[in-house]
Amino acid sequence: MTYPVEHQQLAGWAKFPVIAADVATPASIEEARDYVMRQERLIARGNGKSYGDAALAPHVLSTLALRHIRHFDASSGVVDCEAGVLLSDILRVAVPQGWFFYVTPGIKHITVGGAIASDVHGKNHPTHGCFSNYLISFELMTAEGQVVHCSKEENADLFWQTCGGMGWTGLILSAKFQLRRISSTQMLQHTVWSANWDELFAALSGNREYEYAAAWVDGLAAGSNFGRGAVFFANHAEGSSKEPLVFHEKKPGNVPFTPPIGLINRWSTYIHNKMYLRKKPPGDYPTDLDSYFYPLDGIRNWNRMYGPRGFVQYQFCMPEHTAYDGIARIFQAIQRSPDAPFLTVLKRHGERPAEARYSFPIKGYSLALDFPRTRSMVSLVRTLDDIVWAAEGKIYLTKDACSDPKMGRIPLEDFKESKWWSDLRERLAMLP
Repeated sequence: MTYPVEHQQLAGWAKFPVIAADVATPASIEEARDYVMRQERLIARGNGKSYGDAALAPHVLSTLALRHIRHFDASSGVVDCEAGVLLSDILRVAVPQGWFFYVTPGIKHITVGGAIASDVHGKNHPTHGCFSNYLISFELMTAEGQVVHCSKEENADLFWQTCGGMGWTGLILSAKFQLRRISSTQMLQHTVWSANWDELFAALSGNREYEYAAAWVDGLAAGSNFGRGAVFFANHAEGSSKEPLVFHEKKPGNVPFTPPIGLINRWSTYIHNKMYLRKKPPGDYPTDLDSYFYPLDGIRNWNRMYGPRGFVQYQFCMPEHTAYDGIARIFQAIQRSPDAPFLTVLKRHGERPAEARYSFPIKGYSLALDFPRTRSMVSLVRTLDDIVWAAEGKIYLTKDACSDPKMGRIPLEDFKESKWWSDLRERLAMLP
């Protein structure tokens, strides 16, 4: 069979690490099976938006040619699409007909296959959970080339091992999932300023009348201002049944090239944090879907601002009973280090289905941090690992680049029964 296979230097969105890889882009199930059967090991890759090493391997199967929306039922809101379809592709079709995602992450240019493999969450996890909550079924190609239909009733174990499993069960080919009804493309946002950590944590923990909530924290503020920030709450606005719905996507800016030296450092972060609150006044005001859910998509290639060394995102979740003190210790450790996080996003999480053992969120709070990659960064990550581990927390494998392997707290009993584990165990046994 003939399909593109390109040898290239490959990285995730954070541009670290970088490896040499052969990337195949099959356009059919038959071509995908051919490549799967030819390789001893490979990983599937969507649009390359995972931050760390999640979709890196010497042999990579890109799903971007498997990008067809097979069917969208505008009466029921059920989407049937191939794994390489982007969330943005679906929004352009579904929003004008009155449908939106129940759960969406902070960027829309990710694939449906990636959303399942990461079991992505959004700003409404306490009320709506992860992407898997609304996933009806998917087709999975195993390492043997077999295509298996998976749902919560059929091959249920494989279904839940794949959701959040980061690709270890096989190649997701297509999926069906449920959207939610909306009557407006407007969001009603309520912004709260918090002067310190006590106020910010209390604000995020309260205000339960809002479905969506996420907080920005000034990671450099110390003394009486330690933990200051803003919490952004929102609900969907109600619209008239006669109101035409249009998914307004603002024309993004662009960082046209990678500067020889990163523009993000402790000094620029300090200035950014000083100015940030001025641009986010407290109070109530309307905003549109694209602005509220996908602000990171407002600048194309924004990862270039970190320079040729790239950056490291560190995201973790701590349970409710340790989060207040544990996250405070994270910020204290950062302030003792030479590194400064440019992005800080704090979210609250609720319960998850018992079957969703591989999903990232646990009932508690998560924090995402973007750091320029420096010589001291790995040392800081390991310090943060120790704090998160002691607080009974875990990291998000979709973002991980250099954490201790234990940090995902992934159950191993199912993995040990897989073909991959058997192959690895045989090779280890043959080592001198």
